[in-house]
Amino acid sequence: MSRDDDLTARAAEPDFWPLYLFDDHAMEAYEEARENEEEEGEEAEDEVLRAAFWLDHDLGLELEFEPGVAYVNLAVRSPRTAEAETVGWDDLAHFHPHVMPWSELDLLCRAAALHNPALRHPGPMLALLLRFAFLTENENLDAVTPLANAAFAAVRPAATDKPAAPGALAAIRSETRDWFDLRDLRSTGIEWRTRPDGHRAVTQHDRDGLPLYSLREPESKEFPFAAWSALLARATDRLTSIRTNPALHTPDVQSSLNLCTQPNGHHHLAPLASALSRAGFDHPTLLRALSQPIASAEAAWAVETLAGLEQGELIATWHGPSPLAGSSSWRLTLTLPAAGHPWRFAQDFAAELSTALQTADLGRAETGGSTSVKNEHGSYVHHSDRLDVLIRDDLPAGVQLISQLLHHHQAAKSATLKHTEPPYTPIPLPTPTP
Repeated sequence: MSRDDDLTARAAEPDFWPLYLFDDHAMEAYEEARENEEEEGEEAEDEVLRAAFWLDHDLGLELEFEPGVAYVNLAVRSPRTAEAETVGWDDLAHFHPHVMPWSELDLLCRAAALHNPALRHPGPMLALLLRFAFLTENENLDAVTPLANAAFAAVRPAATDKPAAPGALAAIRSETRDWFDLRDLRSTGIEWRTRPDGHRAVTQHDRDGLPLYSLREPESKEFPFAAWSALLARATDRLTSIRTNPALHTPDVQSSLNLCTQPNGHHHLAPLASALSRAGFDHPTLLRALSQPIASAEAAWAVETLAGLEQGELIATWHGPSPLAGSSSWRLTLTLPAAGHPWRFAQDFAAELSTALQTADLGRAETGGSTSVKNEHGSYVHHSDRLDVLIRDDLPAGVQLISQLLHHHQAAKSATLKHTEPPYTPIPLPTPTP
């Protein structure tokens, strides 16, 4: 990020990442704090936080975050226009966050780190922009998970467990899993097309699963295709140009590099760094990634760049199977009638259910809306509330937990639970065992 941007300092504050990740509790606390300031006669200014990620002096990305309205905008900066051009945004209503596949985000982060040695990858750029990336059939989870985990570990170290060694099956971070559940568009009919102008666009021909919300559709007149293609081309050039350095082709470096490309290559990083230094190679980003990596994934992408390997190839080799491989999730709709329950029952129940699911590592829940109907007097009255529930990996255990909580609040008889996706199958609520 730019050293003078206002988001850098704000990101170090405890409430930043919960706000940025749209955590319900954090957003409520933020709004309450602003209301308290206004009640005390202080003017609560609207926060608008910005960060820039440059790949060159005039080509890069600009991020803008407004915590007060839960809005994040991503734009591309290029010499083609005086103003930044929006490529996507994320909010709680009319979001269009599907800007790029994972491979493009990883490419851009690598190139930005090469351009600006102060910007580590994995680190803040990946953690901040991950919401704008999505998974497609061509992505290898074994190469994705280590980078995503390490990025959030770098920006949220207080929430980090002891990192696993390369080759060990690491636990998945909650931020990584949340992103995976929201942005896994594999098997949803994603199709990449080349437009008449030569630029790549994305569309979706099967919307039964997670839908695609993107400005990058083939017929779009809003997406800055030319600027985006220029950004990707510059990123590719920045990485491939590393291989032209004569120091990489000396026998000493080649021998050390070959050892590092093996499954246990992370044990040979120090000799490679020494060989590069002796040969006169002086790129600070790559030398630091080898000698002082913040995570093994950082050293892995550095070796990939130096050796000309496929993007993610060595990361997957060093770290082994992703904890996300074979994972499953189910999206459910829980409907709670308003009759017989106090005001805000659904909101309070959603918060309690979400906490219980997260504690059990089974998913999360949130309010999704309400319905009103006309009474005999022609007035609209509150009829029911809808909760959106995500269950991870163990559907029976998740349903059992939902049922237990409903029975505890004496709401099981009137509640209905069903799958959110076709064929919208109802799910029986079992009687809790004593």
